[in-house]
Amino acid sequence: MLATSTLTAANPKIGMLIGYESSDNNNAQEAAAAKWFEQTYPDGVVITPSQLDKINASQLPAIWVHIDRLGIGMGYDKLPAEFNNPDVKKALTDYVKEGGSLYLSKFATQMVHELGRIDAAYAPGIFGDGDGGTGTDVWCLNAYLGSMQTYIPDADPTQIYDRTTHPIYEGMELWAAGSEKISDYPHPAYPMLGTEDGSAIHREDHNCMWDLNAYTWNADGKNTLEKFENQYDCVVLGTWGHVQDYCVAGIVEFMPTADIQGTIIANGLAACEWAPRTANNAYHANLTKLTENTLSYLASKATSGVAEIEKASTAEDAYYTLQGVKVANPTAGLYIRVADGKASKVLVK
Repeated sequence: MLATSTLTAANPKIGMLIGYESSDNNNAQEAAAAKWFEQTYPDGVVITPSQLDKINASQLPAIWVHIDRLGIGMGYDKLPAEFNNPDVKKALTDYVKEGGSLYLSKFATQMVHELGRIDAAYAPGIFGDGDGGTGTDVWCLNAYLGSMQTYIPDADPTQIYDRTTHPIYEGMELWAAGSEKISDYPHPAYPMLGTEDGSAIHREDHNCMWDLNAYTWNADGKNTLEKFENQYDCVVLGTWGHVQDYCVAGIVEFMPTADIQGTIIANGLAACEWAPRTANNAYHANLTKLTENTLSYLASKATSGVAEIEKASTAEDAYYTLQGVKVANPTAGLYIRVADGKASKVLVK
């Protein structure tokens, strides 16, 4: 039995699920992110809690969910009701199972296990939702993981993971290792939150990330980072700016699996703050570039295979997995069917 929906590979639209009926609301952090989204993606789709029918993988290849509020408490069940109700959970679960890509930022990273991508025992364990405070240092993002290996005698160079080449970082300002601005880091870092002149700025310090030293791993690996990646078919893309070992996973890309066909990127770093209460963030452009890159990358993951399949197709009907692998006799599951050079998504039951 087939259920069919049309796929569009070119100029994909991006969606954003917000927790209010309008982007104009009293939550400074979420409102700032939503208004930036509306300005940056005039053809994008803002999805409110009453519009869950718009969460459709065949129409929106990528959706952003950003949750950043004071004092909500740790745990998926503590998220605002607009995000933790069964209807939202089902809509997002179906969406990512059908090949839609998700960008989950700040406290939304707690959705990864609720969507079935990882076990609940491996939910994010580093959490902060308080008032924060002022400081003069610049908060950075480190995508050069395991940098401590650079000064350990007889270090293993294969345990240094340079993720700065990932597409989500393209075009971002990167401070060189050992430069005057980050002389205490043995690695390069992306400045994310602070002032250029060393004056004070308020940061809320909202984190929701993985403490890789706190879990019991079932997979092999040279270190906790490799064990996490091997156990859950994921890639750690970033951590706190000052971290030189493998203890904190701040940005993680979860690859498609047999059950969950979509890609998920989760970013729980406090340095990615949209609306500081005091002063101007001199590095806000890095935040917007990171977000735009991430959404573009996720959209391309969901649509690039379709374009290649259509380009190579013949007049004969053919079936492919969402990753573009041709299947002669499809069993139950979600596939791309090509007929007369046009691709459509079909559910074989």
